[in-house]
Amino acid sequence: MQNQTLQSKHWLDKVVEGIGKWQAKHDVKQLHVDDMKTPSGRVHTGALRGVLLHDLVAQVLRQQGFDPKNTYVFNDMDPMDGLPAYLDESVFAEHMGKPLYRIPKPDLEKCGIDLSQASESELEDLRQAKNFAEIYAFDFIHAFRSLGCSQEIVWSHELYESGAMDRQIRLALDSVAQMREIYQDVAKYTLPENWYPFQVICPACGKLGTTLVTDWDSQEVTFECQPNKVTWAKGCGHTGKISPFGGTGKLLWKVDWPAHWATMGVNVEGAGKDHSSAGGSRDMANAQCEQVFKITVPFNIPYEWILIRGAKMSSSKGVGTSAREFTKLFPPTVGRFLFASRNYEQVIDFDPQTMAIPDLFDEYDQGARIAWQVEAGDQRLARAFELSQIGQAQTESFLPRFRDVALWMQYPDKDLEEEFAKVKGSELNEVEKSLLKERVSYAQIWLDNYAPSEYQLRPKADFPEEAKNLSVEQKTFLLELKDLLLSQQALEPADLQQAIFDLSKNSLGPRKAFESIYLMLLGKKAGPRAAWLLRSTDQELLEKRFEEVGKL
Repeated sequence: MQNQTLQSKHWLDKVVEGIGKWQAKHDVKQLHVDDMKTPSGRVHTGALRGVLLHDLVAQVLRQQGFDPKNTYVFNDMDPMDGLPAYLDESVFAEHMGKPLYRIPKPDLEKCGIDLSQASESELEDLRQAKNFAEIYAFDFIHAFRSLGCSQEIVWSHELYESGAMDRQIRLALDSVAQMREIYQDVAKYTLPENWYPFQVICPACGKLGTTLVTDWDSQEVTFECQPNKVTWAKGCGHTGKISPFGGTGKLLWKVDWPAHWATMGVNVEGAGKDHSSAGGSRDMANAQCEQVFKITVPFNIPYEWILIRGAKMSSSKGVGTSAREFTKLFPPTVGRFLFASRNYEQVIDFDPQTMAIPDLFDEYDQGARIAWQVEAGDQRLARAFELSQIGQAQTESFLPRFRDVALWMQYPDKDLEEEFAKVKGSELNEVEKSLLKERVSYAQIWLDNYAPSEYQLRPKADFPEEAKNLSVEQKTFLLELKDLLLSQQALEPADLQQAIFDLSKNSLGPRKAFESIYLMLLGKKAGPRAAWLLRSTDQELLEKRFEEVGKL
């Protein structure tokens, strides 16, 4: 691809250029890109924004000659502080407040994950999950791996249990007075004198969210498991002293985040814009890096959210399309392209129940044609196409337009390979036939679940509202048509089409006659050629539909 001008440079290339300058300024030897997520339930689509952003940044860094580490942390030490609506409260109420990795996993059939399109290897991973955190983390890993993301997975509880976090725990506890000042200066929080940035896993009841550390003597912390500390869990009242090291507890989240950076050597990590607001968790983390953990503040990429139908999503509340479901809407390269083509500062508001999916395919195809130099256009779109390729890059090919695929596949008289060969101007090669087959499968998903009514040209399961006002003449014609179909079952579609036309001329006329057929089956006044539509309609449904017309 031709060299990009500064004005047309892709946003990811600009981000990596900034990282390179930042690295030189701070004399950073090894770049380490990271992202994090608490697996508190079925992971929603919004969480994909961060995963794809960081993986794409690592991809471009590698292209530019860097050798970054690329990790993804699951914060499975976090306590369960909200029960997903799809889980049985009677089963999980007793585990509220426990670290997620210490909570038993739900039954696979009752976990709220859509398993209808899961592969056998994915199902086996979910069956092998050892705890609550793993089953939802594995589900999310399957989703982002399908989009080509290559992050190394890190489990937070293993960092704590291995002792890797011990140095940061000691620094945080020894610097508690300085921590209180940071909270006051950055976030305007006034903390009590006996506040400590650590929570113990109660050795009596196993809960983390209910404990409060009240003292630190350089060897052990003093703690209480308070019955009424939070509304979502009940502590057991146990008190005692315990070493804070080796996984007996965890740092509070606003301290835990920069402590992970210091432990792992992370120096490139963005976060949603809510974390980067003035006085927010990112400002808190930055201050701790400088004043407590004594590390270089990581390069920040404050990114916008992805919304589904205008709404931000929540994992624990089960709101919004899950990441797994979202990645099944289109081929992996098209899904990756969605994130590569949108600047991190731009909100992605994606509504599958509109024309968003066909529009995305159109944009992907345009990026491909520009990258292949078949047409002129915005080189940033071509760059997004290049970055969306997974494995071997797609070679120049004819791409059947998605919305045409979705429409034409509903016309029983159309042979898709022949139709698109006409558009191309020559026969489709094997790669193009494979692409067409793939698009047919995704078009079927769109038609079955999301397509606007004007794209729905298949017979409706229920009697269409639009057909309830058929005239007496139209009903009479349809019952005559029923008799014709019974008497002429051997007719080929082309001959049947002519027979229907002849029948209509003897009654209400061709236009009104064919309109009657479409209203009866589709709830529309037009559709595929009638004879082919009738022949392709399930016989049981067709008989039911004629019976319903007779009762009008």
